[in-house]
Parts: sequence; C-alpha cells; structure tokens
Amino acid sequence: MVHNEDSNVIVARGLTHSYGEGELKNEILHQLDFRVLAKEITLLVGPSGSGKSTLLTLIGALRSVEEGSLTVLNRELLGASEADLMAVRRRIGFIFQSHNLVASLTVLQNVLLLLQLAEPDPSKRMERAKDMLEAVGLSQRLHHYPE
Repeated sequence: MVHNEDSNVIVARGLTHSYGEGELKNEILHQLDFRVLAKEITLLVGPSGSGKSTLLTLIGALRSVEEGSLTVLNRELLGASEADLMAVRRRIGFIFQSHNLVASLTVLQNVLLLLQLAEPDPSKRMERAKDMLEAVGLSQRLHHYPE
C-alpha cells in the first residue's frame, strides 16, 4: 500500500521527552518513530509509567515537544507557536480517565474554560455554556463550586 504525506495524521521522528533535570532527569519517551494514518485505528498499550499519557498530551498539544519531530494534522509541534498549538487543540478531542473539575472555579467557569477552545466570541460562549448546563439540569447551580 502506498501512503502519501496527506494520509499521515500523526508522524513522530526521534520524539524524546523527559521529566526533571540533572540527576533527577527521567527520560519517559526515547527516540520514538511512528505514524498514524487517516482512518486507521491505533491502540496505545503499555504498563503504568511507560509514557502513554505523556505521548497523548504531546499529540494533543497539551505539553510542549522537547526533542525530535512531532507533526499532528500537518502541523509541526516542535517549536510551534501558541496559536499553532491552539489550532491543533481545537481539532482534537480527549476523554480523560479522570475528568475532575477545577475546584477553584464555579460550575459555569469550568464549562466556559473548555468552551474557550471552541467559541471565540465571549457572549456566544456564555450563552452556549448556560444552555449546556440547563440541558443537564444544572442551571440552578451555575455559581456553585464543584465541592
């Protein structure tokens, strides 16, 4: 099967990521090379601590690429501007294993935080957030905190 560059959704070349510095430096990802093609189903498996979550946060532009190349949706993430990272985030959806709310924000503020990625207009964002909360029966709790 022949693949052209347009069929690549994710391409990693020499992708390396570490936490800590000096003697405490712990390399989680080392020289990863892989690609994910359009319409391809890919499973990411491995033991706890093997770097799965780190890799996903890099792909989702939630963490900065330190070394190597990572191209997602035809955008190079190494050295990418905040605008480019935001453009990638707007096109990727995540469902987290633990989906905790930000405790210091109200219910409405938590929803508005997420809508910043999808709706640039603040008044439309507010209207949409209130509509969403009403749809799930939380319109009376807009200004309550998660606790």
